[in-house]
Amino acid sequence: MNGEKDKSISLLQLIVKKDTNHIRAYLQLGNILRDESIDKAIKIHQSLTVRPNLLPQQKVEIHKALAKDYIKIGYIKNAIEQAKKIFSIEKRNLWALRFLIKISEENQDWEEAAIWNKHLQKISGKKVLNDLTRFDIYKGLECMRNGNNEDAKSYFKKA
Repeated sequence: MNGEKDKSISLLQLIVKKDTNHIRAYLQLGNILRDESIDKAIKIHQSLTVRPNLLPQQKVEIHKALAKDYIKIGYIKNAIEQAKKIFSIEKRNLWALRFLIKISEENQDWEEAAIWNKHLQKISGKKVLNDLTRFDIYKGLECMRNGNNEDAKSYFKKA
């Protein structure tokens, strides 16, 4: 509805009242509510996870929406859990990999970032050595800050 949130919410609510099996409408309603009423968004998205007979792509979209919901309220572990659930449905999901890399970087968890990045490169077939090198440099800097110069040197050499 081109930015008309209230109108969109009303129309989506009308759709789900008439057709309680309209998963896409519930997803969209939750996504719109994420900015205004995160509790309602989470409740909508969580309720979708227990629906029977969902298509794999619908399950992926639901867990993706929940991951975004949890990030919005700072529940990082829950967001990571939702992204990982996507892998049990779709092993080569690029969105989930990029999401996990981003979270790892934001939390300065360079080891996790490197692991997810390697997985992304394996799936996409694109070798981006700069990313892996960058994580080794970050790990080396972290070792230096902790006074562990030998490990730092090892990471720098690897980079």
